[in-house]
Amino acid sequence: MPQEKIAILVDSCSDVPAAVLEAADMALMPMNVIFRDRAYEDRVTITPAEFYRRQATERATTASPTGKHIMEALERIQASGYTHVIAVCISAELSGTYQETQLLAADTDLTVHVVNTRSVGIGSGFAAIYAAALRSAGKSFQEIVDEVERVTAQTKVFFYVPSLKYLQAGGRIGKVAGMAGTLLNVKPIISCDAEGIYYPIAKVRGEKRTITKLLALVNDAIGDAKRVNVAVCDGVNPELRVSVLGKLKAAHPNVLEWYAGDVSPALGVHTGPGLIGVGVQVLD
Repeated sequence: MPQEKIAILVDSCSDVPAAVLEAADMALMPMNVIFRDRAYEDRVTITPAEFYRRQATERATTASPTGKHIMEALERIQASGYTHVIAVCISAELSGTYQETQLLAADTDLTVHVVNTRSVGIGSGFAAIYAAALRSAGKSFQEIVDEVERVTAQTKVFFYVPSLKYLQAGGRIGKVAGMAGTLLNVKPIISCDAEGIYYPIAKVRGEKRTITKLLALVNDAIGDAKRVNVAVCDGVNPELRVSVLGKLKAAHPNVLEWYAGDVSPALGVHTGPGLIGVGVQVLD
């Protein structure tokens, strides 16, 4: 049987921490972040820090990676001698990237499996991180596909969003719409349901109580699982990220791997500054 050379392709809204992305040599499909002056490539021509600075005074919108960007990524992968690709995309209910990648992959000589994570941010990125670990362990393409799909179905993401105004403005509000603007100082915690649509998993008053609830949700998601990875990402809120990470580490000393990173500009368009996202990947 010919040797499989497996590449990992991931969209920029999956928030794989930069160091992990680089170490695993993942190829990136950048979302487009559009300000008045021009369209930027998420994490390529605009950094999270620069994006959030501008978002304070300018409105931004997003668009899925262009077919051209996805095709270029696939062509680069093929030119580098890869034969197989695991492509990881955020929920098909939140972005057209999954469908677009499937369509374009069919036009290449590569064997491509596109994962619809039905999640977003690091909840999605965990699929790419796990695929890289399985590849390092010498698993075959089919073994990686089966295992990544199995674990993706039991990966959860929770976002504390300080303000609903950006979700409303971007139309990416899913099942969160009913609560928008109704209650003063209510801080929603948003998750993705089984279909991959945003919904408010909790509505709490005030930041302190909201973070307590967030920690409780993570606790429930971990349950009595023996093999778990956890990640905490922030949108320009590093102090809160460090605090949440510290509390989780104290409560869950048996977690296998901890990850920390920032929330991509393309996701930040819809969530605004200040958010904290926690991903829980159960491997059992």
